[in-house]
Amino acid sequence: SHSLSLSSVGIMAALLRSAQLLVASASRSVVSATGYESRNGIGRLRWRPAPSLRTWGCKSTINQIRLLVVAPQEVGSAKEEISSPIRTKQAQQFDWALNKLDSSVKRTGRITKTLLQKVFHDICRTGYPSSNQALLLLRSCGSLLPELQLSDRTEFAHRIWDKLQELGAVYDVSHYNALIKVYLQNEHTFSPTDFLTKMEAAKVQPNRVTYQRLIAAYCNAGDIEGASKILGFMKRKDLPITETVFSSLVTGHSRAGDLKNAENILSVMKDAGIEPGAETYIALLNAYAEKGDMDKIKKTLENVEKTEDHLTDRDLMQVVWSLAKAGYPQHVQDVLDGLTYERGYIPDAMNLCLNLKTQGFDDIAFQILKSFPLPPDDQNGDSPQHGNFFLRHCVNMDTPSSTLKQFCSELKASNLHASPLQFTLHCALDAKKTDLALDLMKMMKEEGLPVRAHYFWPLLATYQKEKDAKGAIAILKAMHQLGVEPDMETYTNYVLTVVDDTKAAHAVLQEHNCPVNSNELYASEVRIESINGRLDNVISLLSSPSMPAVDLQSFKGSLILGFKRSGDVNQMAKITELLYKDGRYCQTSPGPIVAVGYFLYNLIDSMSDSEVQAKEERLRQYFHQLKEMNIVITANIYRGIRKLLDTYHVPELIKDVRVLVDGKELSSFSDLHKATRTNADDLEKELEELRAKNEPIGDILRQLIMALCAEENMQKALEVKARYEADMDVGCYAVLIKLCCRHDNAEEALNLKQEVTRKDSSVTLDASKYLGLVKVLGKHGKLEDAINILKEMKEKDVFLKDAAGTSFFHILNTAAVRGEVETVNRLHEAIMIFGFAKPSSNLCSPLVTVHLEKDNVLAALEATLDCYKKYKCIPRLHDVLCKLIEREDTDHLQKAMDFVTQQQGEMMMLYELFFAFLQTKKYKEARKIIETPGLRARPGKLLWFAEKCIAANQIETLENLVELTQKLFECDRDEMYFCLLKLCKENNWQKAEAVWTNMQEENVIPRERTLKLLADIFKQNGQEVPFDVPETWYNEAADGASNSSSTFPVLENNLQKHIMILSKKRKAKEAYDTFLQAEKKGLKFNYSTYSNLLKVLLAEGYLEEALKLKNIAKTHIKGFTLNDAASSLLIITQVRRDYLKDALLSLKTMLAEDKVPTKLAVTRLVQALAEKGDIESINEVEDMMKNLSESLQMSRMLFINNRVLAHIRNNDIETAIECIEPLLISGKQNSSTPISSMAYVFRKVIEENQEAALEKLSAMAERLANQFAVYRPVTDIFLTYMDTGRVDDAKFLLQRCSAIAEQRENLVSYVTKSSQKPGKAQKITALLDVLPDFQEKETAYCYLMKCFAFDKDLASARALYDKMKAEGWSIDELSLKRYAVLLKDAGEPVPFPEPPESFKYYAEKLKREKGLSSDSD
Repeated sequence: SHSLSLSSVGIMAALLRSAQLLVASASRSVVSATGYESRNGIGRLRWRPAPSLRTWGCKSTINQIRLLVVAPQEVGSAKEEISSPIRTKQAQQFDWALNKLDSSVKRTGRITKTLLQKVFHDICRTGYPSSNQALLLLRSCGSLLPELQLSDRTEFAHRIWDKLQELGAVYDVSHYNALIKVYLQNEHTFSPTDFLTKMEAAKVQPNRVTYQRLIAAYCNAGDIEGASKILGFMKRKDLPITETVFSSLVTGHSRAGDLKNAENILSVMKDAGIEPGAETYIALLNAYAEKGDMDKIKKTLENVEKTEDHLTDRDLMQVVWSLAKAGYPQHVQDVLDGLTYERGYIPDAMNLCLNLKTQGFDDIAFQILKSFPLPPDDQNGDSPQHGNFFLRHCVNMDTPSSTLKQFCSELKASNLHASPLQFTLHCALDAKKTDLALDLMKMMKEEGLPVRAHYFWPLLATYQKEKDAKGAIAILKAMHQLGVEPDMETYTNYVLTVVDDTKAAHAVLQEHNCPVNSNELYASEVRIESINGRLDNVISLLSSPSMPAVDLQSFKGSLILGFKRSGDVNQMAKITELLYKDGRYCQTSPGPIVAVGYFLYNLIDSMSDSEVQAKEERLRQYFHQLKEMNIVITANIYRGIRKLLDTYHVPELIKDVRVLVDGKELSSFSDLHKATRTNADDLEKELEELRAKNEPIGDILRQLIMALCAEENMQKALEVKARYEADMDVGCYAVLIKLCCRHDNAEEALNLKQEVTRKDSSVTLDASKYLGLVKVLGKHGKLEDAINILKEMKEKDVFLKDAAGTSFFHILNTAAVRGEVETVNRLHEAIMIFGFAKPSSNLCSPLVTVHLEKDNVLAALEATLDCYKKYKCIPRLHDVLCKLIEREDTDHLQKAMDFVTQQQGEMMMLYELFFAFLQTKKYKEARKIIETPGLRARPGKLLWFAEKCIAANQIETLENLVELTQKLFECDRDEMYFCLLKLCKENNWQKAEAVWTNMQEENVIPRERTLKLLADIFKQNGQEVPFDVPETWYNEAADGASNSSSTFPVLENNLQKHIMILSKKRKAKEAYDTFLQAEKKGLKFNYSTYSNLLKVLLAEGYLEEALKLKNIAKTHIKGFTLNDAASSLLIITQVRRDYLKDALLSLKTMLAEDKVPTKLAVTRLVQALAEKGDIESINEVEDMMKNLSESLQMSRMLFINNRVLAHIRNNDIETAIECIEPLLISGKQNSSTPISSMAYVFRKVIEENQEAALEKLSAMAERLANQFAVYRPVTDIFLTYMDTGRVDDAKFLLQRCSAIAEQRENLVSYVTKSSQKPGKAQKITALLDVLPDFQEKETAYCYLMKCFAFDKDLASARALYDKMKAEGWSIDELSLKRYAVLLKDAGEPVPFPEPPESFKYYAEKLKREKGLSSDSD
């Protein structure tokens, strides 16, 4: 039937395609000088997905496009020529409207009335509608609006026609043709003769398309005579008679009651040399459908199958539509049974449903909805939600609630929708249909579904906005009838605000006998009165005997807001006293002291620094009144408030808060912070003394065990445990178990666990101890013991945090990397059975990894598929597919793809295959996949693969991803290019320039971040940026400041902004000069401005200026002090200026003010004191930093080494040696006080050419090595010789002390550090030359390959690779990866399979395997 065309997508695609040509054509005259727009328009035309020619007629469309293009030239005299700027503006607006409607049609096959109205209003608002825009709007008023009645669509078209004509749009033949098409699709009755008369009056000549459509209009009415007249006219004009005309004649004869002649039209066509096509057969099928002749429909379909033509699902849906309209619903199912559910079925079927529902064929529409194929189970666990579009349309069409209930019940029973009633309710609320919404809630209640208070909020919001108290009360009564109690948010936001006064609201509720929830209502009143700052009313409410018990948490936020808005300290204090002393408001644990304390903390926390400073006096009075009311807070809360006040720079208030803390608690709190830790040696002595006195030793024993565990001294801890086993408690065993697990000692860890169980089988360890046991037992082959631990966790119901899933993954993955199939399978099965973690792709991935590690791809595939069957997840599918493709195992690849298609859908399968082909560099196959018709972008999947390429530095693969997705529908091209530019960031500006060119050719509009990244790449490589870089206000203002540093705005806030900008740009001198100018004008700034300027002045070495600024700031801001960072910078600057006494004084001042200096500041000061030989001051600094050294992670070697250097500066080498030698010996004998590296001392001595000191230090080091087996000093000297190029001295030292070669840990550490920066390969090579029998040569080779990769030294890397193979070393994957990248960069083939994962992956893997500290590359 021509009355309703279901080929919406095809028609719209024709519209959009012709429209694009119009844009290109119109733009040529504007930008013909460059030709860019013209080329761009054709480019879009080339790749935009186009419908089949059969859908809209190839020849007619080309003719139509030609006529559309030339028509404006024919009527050009009717209007004045529009100016070029206006034409350009029209083209831009048209492109915007085109994209809007284009996106809607491609996604859904339809356009909503709301969207079309929006585009229409936007075009009208500009005042310059173009002919193209008018054509676009008119063509959208037909079958693309299935949710509107046919008459409404036509009325909309007429409104558009009249309005745009009024605004000056010029109509040509294409517009009239579009209007006829709309009439046909909307079954609008009109006179073709009158229509031609109107065209003649407008001086518009009809064309072939006009005549064809007028013939269709006559035929739809069964007027063969009228159609024949136009047909004869076409013949006289020698216009071709196409299949479209014949199909219209089939319809015309049928509707005239002459079905025989309708059938004979096919013979006439063949005689005329035109083969009947799908269009003709559809017209004949519709003719049979209108007669209800199902036998002839089936016979015709059989005949079509014998021809070369093919009827699509969309074609058959037109037959369904004809059957429904003709009143033959009993035959609809027969046609539906013939559908093949091809691609695009769902949107077409949805539009048919909407059309049927709109025209009142509810049952048939619902029948089609139920015929939708059931989707595969959602991999994310989401419930089915199909039918939403239908339910929403039913609500909009005012379908009775009883009918809606029936639809919802059947949808749920058919498993098409998990919660249809709830969604329908959502639609009713959205459409503001109150009666329907209440009926639906009653149905939900009857079915046992929850009805919650917030469901009523949209209904109440309408009455609240209109101040309709009666309407709001009606809703409250309905809530009561449904058994739903209004909560506090309901009363606060929607009920009490209906009237202006809460007391009046009470009266209205009582007057209408509205039941209320008194607790929630009173709390809501407190909220509203607090928000409005009426604290007197709050006091009345809280002190009223009728006020029910309401927890402070329910109105705390509103009360804080009220306190900030009120200036009455007495009222604030009175309310706080009521909260503290009246038990109704703090009933829950931990009581009023904590609750009110947190209220005070939140009050201060909610205020800005300027607010606190402005209200400082008021807050002081408030705290004093609280003290007089005997209100107390805890010491912990006081500490939090103190930190806030410190941050706000109002330290004077701290003492006012301090008075609220209980005296005893404050005292113990202070003592606790002054306490210092006792070391293990002292604890052991104390333990022995207590044992000798036969006194209890439990507490001291626990402290000793914990101290030894903190020092990682496992052997000593186990010795102590064996000696005092009878006194060991559970806590001691727990920390020992954890220590043994950390040290990979499975035997001892298991023994300790068994001892605990023997002592008390009911003891439950925490989760981390159990997981540590499982990990270490599994690693050492004690699988049964590991599973027994898991069983015990289940039996004792051990609490596991959410992060436990990650721990289980690492346990399983470690076993998988080792290739232990049974361990992985049994542990994973136990974890699942005991319910310790939910199954996920990540947690299941070791089940696949273990087979991939053993290169058993088929087993890995089976494991992947089995995971889906058991757990509904498909782990490591991408890696399995890549392996299958590499092996060209097409049978198993097909098996995997069939499974993915069945379980996750065809689109997911296509993406997995696309990524696998890309990964394996089969780009031709990848192109075929991504060009599959109907495939659309999945942003998350594309970004995942792009990030994977970035992590693995696979620039070629990423380039192909970006290129191949160019035509992918809805692909975010800027995102793709941004990912590609990330890989170009490091010294590859030529590649970045090529990317920029490609973006321009593709007409990609880059986001700000993309332009900034591109500009950074060009700037870093000394290239000119070929575009304007988008700047933030910060950069723009800074540039402005630097360009005209002598001209500044007068206003204070602008000056302040300038100073902040220049400070952040580290332009210290300019910022300071700006500040001085402001100071002359008497301007004052906030704390942040002074602080930031101070820091940048100190960082740049402007000490005098910084001190002057500090003094000025003190006069402007009461109590101004430097913060920790600025104070530390001050010390560093003073040291740099050699003002060591001032620096020492600054450090003392900092510590006296409870500030913490940075580690760098202390280090610089101590080193400078050593330069001066000031041993006394070094000792003083060490004493001052005693309590902070641990928190700052400051090694005691800082003071030891610099004390030694100070003695050497004073030419007192003997004392220096006497100072250090006993410490080195005692450190060897007592592992609790080890002495680490002296390399710093040796380096300084060598750099300063103090040979005498070096000789004596070397003699000391050799003596310690030979007599006391203390090898660290001599090894440090050896490595310092190597590092400073004194290789001969290193060789001589090695000859005298051969044990140096056995210091594996120190030597490997030197190799590791040497590999951290480029250009250091020679150091490792020299070390291997001196130590030819180095025990860790394999490790050294690994780091040497890293150095060659850093230096891009392919020749050396190749030589190293050959050498390792010749010496029989097993080359690790990380080294192979680095060597492979060097070869590829040089364009050479890789002689081995390149490891596929990222550098980070292999670095982590190597670290796990060898236990070495490794960087992550």
